[in-house]
Amino acid sequence: MKAKDWFLEFGRGAALGTGILPGVSVGTVGIIVNVYDRLIEAISSLRKDFKRSFLALLPIALGCIVSAVALLIFWKKLAYVYFPFIVIGALAGFVAGGLPVITKELRGEKLGFADFGRILIGFLLAASIGVLSFLSAAGIINTNLDFQAAFNAPFQSWWIFFVVLFVGFLAAVACLIPGISGSMVLFIFGLYNPVVNLFMNQYDVEGNIVNESIFHDKSKLGGGLLIILVLLIGIFVGLIAVSKAMKSLLENHRRGTFGVVLGFVLGSVISMFVNNDMHGVYVNPHTNQWWQFVAGVVLFLGVAALTFFAIKKAEKRALISEIK
Repeated sequence: MKAKDWFLEFGRGAALGTGILPGVSVGTVGIIVNVYDRLIEAISSLRKDFKRSFLALLPIALGCIVSAVALLIFWKKLAYVYFPFIVIGALAGFVAGGLPVITKELRGEKLGFADFGRILIGFLLAASIGVLSFLSAAGIINTNLDFQAAFNAPFQSWWIFFVVLFVGFLAAVACLIPGISGSMVLFIFGLYNPVVNLFMNQYDVEGNIVNESIFHDKSKLGGGLLIILVLLIGIFVGLIAVSKAMKSLLENHRRGTFGVVLGFVLGSVISMFVNNDMHGVYVNPHTNQWWQFVAGVVLFLGVAALTFFAIKKAEKRALISEIK
């Protein structure tokens, strides 16, 4: 591979690394930057032609890792500290703009009552997750569920392991569906920041540490590592248990499945703005400012439009390639 092509693939991998952020679907990004098909081919050919596949995946993987680490640092030290609503607006815009990835599966179909019912079910499911966690954080619903406190002392809050296992399972299922990201599932449940906080200190606007990572506070190390292990088990079980079922659903009930997925994504846009983590944004005087809300709405609309047209362009490119 020539140096120019290597760095081009590295850049595409860096684009895929944005999937570390809540709401960004790696599959959608892969389609936009025209690397999705090659990525799937290289992964599926690892056993058959390891050397060629490894060399093809190397620049993509390196770009993905570098990008993901840089974005996590940006998220923890700048984005979620100083202008969280603006960043969430942009990420939610990406989710909304990525709808063509899902709706293309329903084009040309005459939707009936059952189809709209499935869309509504998916919408209510995703929206209710965020709304209920928001009401819990606001104290309107008394659940006594403080995920960050539970992460800091998991052995005193044993229920957090079951929550992490379940959400990890759902995140894995989400990764199997185009247009949905596992990080978005973590975010709307209110677990994204607590998971990231295990590895990176959380700071306030004055630069003070408000939550120490497991590397900074060694007393959290055992519990933190156990939480990560449980999360990985949930993800692994989800991938293994649901992959065949999802394949069967997509083959035999594709229309119905994507109807539910469409509703889920629409509901997730609501939950991106209304969830356990975002409650803290709205009550914090440093982030509850009118200009942040205006900028967030503008970015939401702008990113949604850009993503929409980028996907349309990618679909047109793929169609031309098939004709040729």
